[in-house]
Amino acid sequence: MTVGEKGLCPSDQPVQLEEQEDPKNWSLLKKCKHKDTLTIFHPALKASAQTGICTWILVLMTSTIAFCSSIYTAAITSIAEEYGCSSTVATLGITTFLLGFASGPLIFAPLSEVLGRNNIFRVVLGLFVLFQIGCALAPNIGAMIIFRFFSGFFGSPTVTNSGGSITDIWPQSHRSVPLALFSAASFLGPVIAPTVGGFICQYTSWRWNFWVVLILSAACYLAMAVFLPETYPPKLLLNKTRRMPVNEELRPTPVKELLYITLTRPWLMLFTEPILFLLSLYMAFIYGILYLDFTAYPVVYRETREWSAGIAGLSFLGICVGMAIATLASPYVNRIHGVYTRRLGGPHPETRLPHLVVISWLIPISLFWFGWTATPPTHWISGIIAGAPFGFSLILLFLGITSYLTDCYGAFGASALAANAVLRSLFGAVFPLFATNMYHSLGVPWATSVLGFVALAMAPLPWLFYQFGPRIRARSKYHLKTRDYQG
Repeated sequence: MTVGEKGLCPSDQPVQLEEQEDPKNWSLLKKCKHKDTLTIFHPALKASAQTGICTWILVLMTSTIAFCSSIYTAAITSIAEEYGCSSTVATLGITTFLLGFASGPLIFAPLSEVLGRNNIFRVVLGLFVLFQIGCALAPNIGAMIIFRFFSGFFGSPTVTNSGGSITDIWPQSHRSVPLALFSAASFLGPVIAPTVGGFICQYTSWRWNFWVVLILSAACYLAMAVFLPETYPPKLLLNKTRRMPVNEELRPTPVKELLYITLTRPWLMLFTEPILFLLSLYMAFIYGILYLDFTAYPVVYRETREWSAGIAGLSFLGICVGMAIATLASPYVNRIHGVYTRRLGGPHPETRLPHLVVISWLIPISLFWFGWTATPPTHWISGIIAGAPFGFSLILLFLGITSYLTDCYGAFGASALAANAVLRSLFGAVFPLFATNMYHSLGVPWATSVLGFVALAMAPLPWLFYQFGPRIRARSKYHLKTRDYQG
């Protein structure tokens, strides 16, 4: 067994996983212990067995980290008052979390391709749990900012590796629903958190925001440690190789070489793969808008409409409803994928994109709608409803783009998702810093319209890759390696 540029992916496989050892061939009971309970929500779930214990553990871990990322926003005013700092300085708790979130995948996501998913989960999620104690007990704003950075740093690998684990477990033809759940967890968590945090701050101490996250993350850690097996096939193959008698032909590449390759790979992929760079830039911009909304919505609903913190948090319900509808619609996305698989003559990555060609236009529509109807004298419900198409398109865009990237890059999927997460997190970290000043200076209509015009310019990207993706992939170094490995 040799490793080389493919990380743990073997080039000449004298040792292979047995059918029952491959995660994609696990029994439905192992993948989907609770599938029958969920058939009441959608009949397609039983037939395709899209949910289950492993998938739900991964989804819950992801949602907990995402929840932590934005629950801080509800406490910014209280933190500024307690620590005696400005609201801009207090906002750095969001920025530093997302900077840590951007940094973590660069190290830990590629390492999962060397050490396996579970070893990474057990280390980083455990440290994430401990840093919630630090946030809850932070004596000053400096300590809070440091603890928030490390919370993001150790939380982000759980998210990126969860996406990789889902692709390990589910074959390409059945990924839409699991990845929809993963997408919903990634974005519903941050949207729900300000509402929960607002009521916590209104009726008790803001520090309870972090105690709640501690309880949730500790429960996820226990579930992961007990129930989640290793899912990365090359790691399983390497473990099997090590249990066999020593054979020089099966000697793996030195760990030092593997670490160098895997730690540099996300950067190389981000700046040498046009597909990865442009789609990551697109998702980063939309992700930045989501985190900007955590600052913009209080400007609209607390300042202009004088709502309380808890009630103002309910203004995110429009986005939540849109995300929930998108998640429920995910089985139909699988049908679209099936139709275009037949139409294009096989499960090409571009079969993930047709519905995105239309959905991408909902982002600018939602932004213009919100910008020009959110403030008085227009009724408050209009601005909240305007969030629904944004939440709907956000989930389906994230789902489609994630599926497209994993289909394009296969064994290098964790590195591709890590690079994607880095750019998203950087945008998410920066956008809240200028949001308040932008909305105060330009006003809600024009500040939101600026974002809408940029979204309008980027909306054709799914169509661009649907039309020209095969030509671009034909020149992609990492896609060609993935295709060679797969057969």
